[in-house]
Parts: sequence; C-alpha cells; structure tokens
Amino acid sequence: MAQKKIIFIDKMKLIFSIFFLGFCFGIETHKSNSQKIKFTEAWVWEYHNENIAKDEFGHKGEMVIYHEPKQDYWLFTVEAYGVSGEMFDWIIGKPEGTFLMYASDEFGRKTIREEKLEFSDHKTFPKHYKPAKIRKVFNQNNLGFPKIDGKEFKVDYLKTEDRTSLFIGDYKADFLPLYFFNHLNTEAKLPVRFPIDFPHAKLLLEENSTVNKAKIWLRLKEISHTEYFIDIKTP
Repeated sequence: MAQKKIIFIDKMKLIFSIFFLGFCFGIETHKSNSQKIKFTEAWVWEYHNENIAKDEFGHKGEMVIYHEPKQDYWLFTVEAYGVSGEMFDWIIGKPEGTFLMYASDEFGRKTIREEKLEFSDHKTFPKHYKPAKIRKVFNQNNLGFPKIDGKEFKVDYLKTEDRTSLFIGDYKADFLPLYFFNHLNTEAKLPVRFPIDFPHAKLLLEENSTVNKAKIWLRLKEISHTEYFIDIKTP
C-alpha cells in the first residue's frame, strides 16, 4: 500500500510540473477557435440620392463591399455602411442568411454576435418588373473580371408619379446578403436601397428612379482584385 501511495504522489508531481512549464513557457494547453477568411474581390457602387441632404451620409458617394467567392461570403465595413455603424469593425453576410457582427463598445471591448435572416426564395421576377428593350454593358474597366451584360426593366407605380428603370444582369454569386442587409436589427445601414424580391443570382447593375420628384441613381462601377483578411475568433 505504501509503495502505491508513493507512485501516486510522483504522478501528481509530474502533472503539476507539465502544467507549470506550460504556464512559464507559453505552451498551449488547448486549441483556440479561430477562422481566417481572405476576401479577394472588391465590388464598388456609385450612388446619388437627392432625397437626402447634401451634408448627410447617403446623399452621394461610393460604396465598397468585399466578396469571398469560394464560400460566397460578403464583407461589410465602414466603406459600405459609413457613419451609421461606427461601433462595428465589420459584418459578414453568408448566403444562407447568417450574419456575423464584430463590434467595439465605448470601453474598447470586442464582441461578436450572430443574427439570422430568412431570405425570400424568388425563382423569377415579380410581375411589376416589366422587361424593356435597352441593354448596357457594365464592369468595363478591365480589372481582371468579365464584362456584365445588363437588361433593362421598368417599374411603373399605379397611384404615384414615381418611376424606376433598372438594369439587371446574371452573375455567379448570391446577392441576397447585400439585398437584405438593411433588414438587420442593427444601426449599420447601407446608403442605398437594394431590392429584396430578386432571385438570388440576379445582380442589380444600375437604378434610375424618381421618387417624390427627386432623382435616385445607383450604378455598379467596377469589380477588382484585392486581399482583405478577417480573423474570426470565438470563445
């Protein structure tokens, strides 16, 4: 019995020594949950909204949203939502409707939370989008991505004088995280209003609208290569 007790004590000393060495020399005793994502595409839209005052965010400018094409993730930063989301370092939108939001509070503490939206599953355009005859080519800046053919659709409103002309194209990506972004329960908002009744792979290339006699204009300027790294660390 005495011999077994000595062996047990020696084992405890060994375990304590391993723990102490790990503490002193920085040996990791557990794996941290970390996911690094590299966004390789920068999508740039230009916009102008006469319904918003000239000195306010959303009146006129450019909006940049980053894309990771393999997983079809979209990255939103201050280059997209501007001053409306000052507390957010970034927001990632996934094609199944999950959004990850990384924020800093007034004390500098970092938090990450998740919100899930239910995306609509439109297979075709609703009937109020009327095909027109005009076609235009977008993304002609020769930055390593193909040109995109856009077909015009018109929307007429029955009880108002508002008018909308849209150019819409096909692209191998899911744009619903962009289109539904402003439906998140958060202060961060895009300065433009995307449609939420498009099929998921239909890309809004340009919009020209008259709303309350004011002009609203939106256009895809270009797609370019980039490298934007995000490190998602969870407890």
